[in-house]
Amino acid sequence: MPIGVIINMTAVLFGGIIGVFTGARIPRRISDSLTGVFGLSAITMGIFLIVQLSNLSAVVMAIILGTLIGECINLEHRLAAGVRGIARRLPGSALSDEQLDNVISMIILFCFSGTGLFGAMNSGISGDHSILIAKAVMDFFTAIIFGATSGFLIGAIALPQVCIGTLLFFLGSVLIPLLSPEMVNDFKATGGIITLAVGLKISKLRHYQVINMVPALILVFFVTRLWMALPF
Repeated sequence: MPIGVIINMTAVLFGGIIGVFTGARIPRRISDSLTGVFGLSAITMGIFLIVQLSNLSAVVMAIILGTLIGECINLEHRLAAGVRGIARRLPGSALSDEQLDNVISMIILFCFSGTGLFGAMNSGISGDHSILIAKAVMDFFTAIIFGATSGFLIGAIALPQVCIGTLLFFLGSVLIPLLSPEMVNDFKATGGIITLAVGLKISKLRHYQVINMVPALILVFFVTRLWMALPF
């Protein structure tokens, strides 16, 4: 049973809801301070995953090619249009550009971080839910702060999160045996780079079209396998 996935999803859902109803009571200075801390936490998490890479060249190539694909099909623009479309159907949920940016950053952080994706796969193969439980703690408080500023859509991210996590949980036992340790490490490192980019974005240090980097998470498996087959 995907216990870790469910715990993580519940943390995002209730964190978002709590944020909506307590947002007015959270002083702006505390909100701004915690937002910076969450950005720093994401940066730290990204660095932790990046240092586990096995093939630097393969990871860099996967990030470049994946981002190129994402830019060519304009993934972030399509997602933004979809999020705005959903928001228009919710009463009082029209999003400003800043709120839309926050929602997109949270989709990446909650659904596509290297920790979350590998945690779900690892949970399925080993029954160890500790990675997802640790992630749930950070996601809960992050969802409260961003739910306070960006509304119910932050909590709603729990739906795609649980779908992706559950899928990876059940695929874990199928996928993990097919992957070498090097491929797993490079996958985590690629997710770490994306998580690092989210942290920089949340901290307002650098704006990345982070969604456009997501195809790299698939490409890195093939690039690493190809790189390992080269005779040098």
